[in-house]
Amino acid sequence: MHAFVAGDCTGAEFARGWLEARRLSQNNGERLRNPLATAFDRVFSLLEDYSIDPDLKDPEDLSDDELKRAVQDLMKNSQAFD
Repeated sequence: MHAFVAGDCTGAEFARGWLEARRLSQNNGERLRNPLATAFDRVFSLLEDYSIDPDLKDPEDLSDDELKRAVQDLMKNSQAFD
């Protein structure tokens, strides 16, 4: 999340990495507790509204900038990152 917000990776790179890390975490039986679980669920919801493949992007999908702003806001306003 920090790398994405800092501009060190694209929205697509962030999305691919996030989804892969989430899958591995769940497959390994890792579980999160609140408030981190809620924050991570919110990121997953944001990624559902984002298209990794620009050729498949719908007009209502989040742009890279919109995704980045949403992740920044989440990091700023969530107790999970205090």
